[in-house]
Amino acid sequence: MTKEKRPSKRETNLADIRERATPIAESIILEEGVDALSARRLAREIDVSVGSLYNAFGDLDAVVRAVISKSAVMLSETLHKAVDLPASDKQSRVVALGEAYFDFAVAEPQRWWLLFEYRSNFPLETKVQDFQLGLLEMLIRAGEADPKSEQHRQFFLQLWASVHGLVSLACRPSIVAIDPAQARAYIGDLVGTGFSAFSKD
Repeated sequence: MTKEKRPSKRETNLADIRERATPIAESIILEEGVDALSARRLAREIDVSVGSLYNAFGDLDAVVRAVISKSAVMLSETLHKAVDLPASDKQSRVVALGEAYFDFAVAEPQRWWLLFEYRSNFPLETKVQDFQLGLLEMLIRAGEADPKSEQHRQFFLQLWASVHGLVSLACRPSIVAIDPAQARAYIGDLVGTGFSAFSKD
């Protein structure tokens, strides 16, 4: 019988730093923005050296990624709850997903920004890409389409892009002309129009 290898004291200490640092970093990012987070400040908050913090995470970007990962889990759980609710038809399920996505962005704008806007000019990391592809797969399944069909994938990708654009504008404080309540109500029309065009192809 193979004995399970116990983590070393150093590994345990580094895991403890990660466990304590992540919620503090999350709080700073959500309340003050990602630019307010610094290694020195975070190390001071949890009473460790900056060197120990870097040993635990590698760099500050890894701390931000840990917060993004938690946000991704929260959004995924929100959308799964929406898609699991009883719906009269596939279009209603897709609308429910769009509304849940919208509600998450309005309730958690900083988390949504981290997931979809943070460093948007950089190539997608593998984990972020996998997460977004997972959302697309969920949308395709909700719409009872074929995930192996490139035509279907492109349709639902464009449909998601349309809802995403609506969410993006409704959640920006600089866009004063858009009423979030009216924008949310428009999701049903947007999805309906998309489905009507898709069924004619």
